[in-house]
Amino acid sequence: MFGFGRKSPPQPCKSNPGNGAEWKFAFSTEQKTWTEEFNAVTLAASVLEQRGYAVRSEKTWLVHPDSGFILLPQLAEFHPLQDGGVRTVTTMQANHPRLVPDGLFEYQHSTGDSAGDSIRHGFDQWAQTDFPVLLDATRPKPETCMMLKMAFPAKDGQPARVRRALLGPVMHLTSAPPAARQENACETGADAGDAHPFCPCCLLTRSFDAFREFIEGDEFYGLRLYAARMDGTAQADCRINGVDWEKGAQALRAYVGTWPEAGFEFRKQYVVLQSV
Repeated sequence: MFGFGRKSPPQPCKSNPGNGAEWKFAFSTEQKTWTEEFNAVTLAASVLEQRGYAVRSEKTWLVHPDSGFILLPQLAEFHPLQDGGVRTVTTMQANHPRLVPDGLFEYQHSTGDSAGDSIRHGFDQWAQTDFPVLLDATRPKPETCMMLKMAFPAKDGQPARVRRALLGPVMHLTSAPPAARQENACETGADAGDAHPFCPCCLLTRSFDAFREFIEGDEFYGLRLYAARMDGTAQADCRINGVDWEKGAQALRAYVGTWPEAGFEFRKQYVVLQSV
């Protein structure tokens, strides 16, 4: 564990591919040559502060005193684009001395006119979709997220426990105009007359069996759920604490198959599972 006064960085998760916070790149075209330098910690701090989160910057990590989270922003990949832009992959690791002392992380995929722009955009997405869920995990009653609460009896030597799922904001994009869309009903057992539009619970509840061991377990888990349909083909990405979970991706692809036709569409969400 570590505290606010710690002067050494948290250890990266074993599967975290982040490779440091400070980088310098040289670029060259027929017209000019230039360099870009950036610091992922500085960029992440700027993004979080603009979103209203007070953080303290250390050399390679950030402290969010209000919640107790220690954040480790790093660059994982960097790719110049033919049009002069940049594509980056960053990671944001979050450690908490009570909830997740060993940390969990997530990827941010982004593009921009410069490396700094791309990295800032990626961290800004994380600040909007992931961080609010982690913050609600520190609270007895969530302030931002929809919550599902489940009680499990003692079984196989495990004591009785209460679990909750904190459902983060959903990023939902479709190429069909709103008037032409038909939304799915939640899998609640209701008949068609009680159907309601796709909501924050659907990505998890429609894939429940794939995540049963995590839902019924006793650890802290961060789930990245991404499902999409492109050119009629189902695609999905699923990670548990930053690590790919193919069983979840398969369930999400099956869920895509139930969507009404709406052209290109994706749904993305971050979910936390924890005992309370």
